[in-house]
Amino acid sequence: MSDLPLLSWGLVLAALVIGILAGHFGWGRRWPSSLSKLHPDYLTGLDYLVTEQPDRALDMFLKLMDANAETIETHFALGSLYRRRGEVERAIRIHQNLLARKELAPEHREQALLALAQDYLRAGVLDRAEGLFQQVSEVPRLRASALDALRGVYERQHDWQQALGIYRQLARIKAAPARTVAAHYLCEMASLAIERADLQSARHWLQDAQSEASPFPRAALLRAQIAEQERQPDVAVKLIRQALADSPTLLQDELPHLLRLVGADERDAILAELVAQTESRDVDELKRLVFAAIAAGLGAAAPLRTSIEKVFSQDATLQAVWKEGPTQSARIAQEIGALLAQAEKYRCNECGFSGRKFYWHCPACHSWDTFEAYAIVKLR
Repeated sequence: MSDLPLLSWGLVLAALVIGILAGHFGWGRRWPSSLSKLHPDYLTGLDYLVTEQPDRALDMFLKLMDANAETIETHFALGSLYRRRGEVERAIRIHQNLLARKELAPEHREQALLALAQDYLRAGVLDRAEGLFQQVSEVPRLRASALDALRGVYERQHDWQQALGIYRQLARIKAAPARTVAAHYLCEMASLAIERADLQSARHWLQDAQSEASPFPRAALLRAQIAEQERQPDVAVKLIRQALADSPTLLQDELPHLLRLVGADERDAILAELVAQTESRDVDELKRLVFAAIAAGLGAAAPLRTSIEKVFSQDATLQAVWKEGPTQSARIAQEIGALLAQAEKYRCNECGFSGRKFYWHCPACHSWDTFEAYAIVKLR
C-alpha cells in the first residue's frame, strides 16, 4: 500500500483523470469552458475521490463507462494505478467491466485481457493469470509482454521446465532476458535431480547451464555437490574454489563448506591462499573474506590475523571498537562473530529485501543474481 494519505491519493487520481481527459479532448487553454461539456457524473466521481470515498468513485466511473465509450483510456490508467497500489480487487472490477462491453474494440479487448492477467498475477491467482497470459500471447503486438509475464508465473510455481520453454520462445523473438536466467532454470532442474539422486540428469542440466553462461558459479557448486556424493572431495574442493574465484560474494556460505572438506591440516594453507588472492584485488574483497571468516568462527586463525587488523583499522564502522587497540582484535572478532550469527546476512541489491538465507532468486522482487553478503552489526 502506498504511503500517501488517502486524501492525497484521491487528489492524484483526480489529477490523472482530468489530465487524461484534457489531453483526449484537446482542452489546452480552453479546458475550463470545455469542462461544462463533460458528463456531470464524472465531476461527481472526482468529488468522491477527493472526499475519501474511493469505492463510490469507482462505481461512478464504471457506470460512466457505459455512458461514454471515449473514457476507456482513463479506466485503463485507473486500473493500472489501483494494481500498483495493491488494490487489486478494484483493478479487477475495472478490467472485467471493460471486457463485459460487447462493443469494445478488439485492440482494447486484448489490452483489457492483458491487464486482467496482470491483476490476477499481482493477487497471486496464478492459474487464472496463466490462462489469460497464454491467450494474450497469441496476439502478435502483445506477445513479448504476455510471454515474459507467463515466464514469471512459471517461476513462482517453480515449474522450471515450463519457464525454460517460455524463455526459448522469447529468445526466438529476441525478447528474452539475460542468458544467465536460462542457466538458473537449468540449475534449478539439476538441483531437484540431485535431491532425488538422479545424478545423470543433473549432469545433463548442468552441462546445458554452462553452455548458456560461463563462468557460472552456481553450476560449479552443484557439480561440487555431485562430487561429494560420489566421494570425490578433491574434485569438490576444486569446484568450490573455482566458484569463489568467479563470485567472491559466495564466501559467506561457502567458506565453511570449503574448510570442512579440506580438514584442519589444510585449513591454514587454504586461508593463506584466499588472503593472497583477495589482497591482490581490492580492499572490499578482503573485507568480505574477513567477515566471512569471522562469521565462521575463524577470527583467531593465524593467516587472518594481519588481514583482520587491516580491515578493522580502516573500516569506519569499526573505529569505535578499534580504539581499544590491535591487541584486542581477537576478542573483538569473536564478539562480532557472535553478532553476525544473529544478523541478516544477505540483501537484494534490487529491492532491498534482506534475510539470513542466501537466494539465487529474490523471493520479494523475483530478480536473479541480486543477493549479496550484507550485515548490520550494532556496536555498543
